[in-house]
Amino acid sequence: MKTILPWILAVVFAASAGALYFSSSSKDAELAKLREQVQQVDTLRGQLDDLQKQAASQTDQIALMHKDNDELLRLRNQVRQLTDDKAQLTKQLQSSQSQVERSQAAIQQAQMSATQMAEQKILQMKQNESMVSTCINNLRQIDGAKQQWALEHQKGPDAVPTPQDIVAYFPNAMLPQCPGGGRYTLNAVSNAPTCSIPGHVLQ
Repeated sequence: MKTILPWILAVVFAASAGALYFSSSSKDAELAKLREQVQQVDTLRGQLDDLQKQAASQTDQIALMHKDNDELLRLRNQVRQLTDDKAQLTKQLQSSQSQVERSQAAIQQAQMSATQMAEQKILQMKQNESMVSTCINNLRQIDGAKQQWALEHQKGPDAVPTPQDIVAYFPNAMLPQCPGGGRYTLNAVSNAPTCSIPGHVLQ
């Protein structure tokens, strides 16, 4: 028994040492595995951080793209508004040009009418002056014929000749006629002959 006990103790010790060795090896392996898992977790955390950073960057890019898109829409609206304003201004300008052209044409027509009226008035005034001058000249000739008739026939200043009395003193034996259609009145020898049209007066 005494000889077996040492062997039994040796076996138990060996078994304990083996168990302890295997336990230590298993713990080392488990520890290595845990370290590997921790390293993988750290790697995953790093990748997660990278992904989060990328996501944040993409979020910023998306926000910037939204902002750029809003700015683009605003600029497009401004361009559209400017285009509409330009079209409206062009239309107003064309309308104003048409009005200016019509006004210029009306002014030219008015100027032409005023010029024609002025020319006609001047012509009429000249014609009136010519008629007045001719009529006064006729009255002067009639008065001269009256004076000659009174002298040749010894008539007094109150004598009133008839047209037949003085017709012989005119060319072709015809009394002159007023160019304006007036009627002559011979009057007495001492009075100047008159015309029925106002202004046709022998001074």
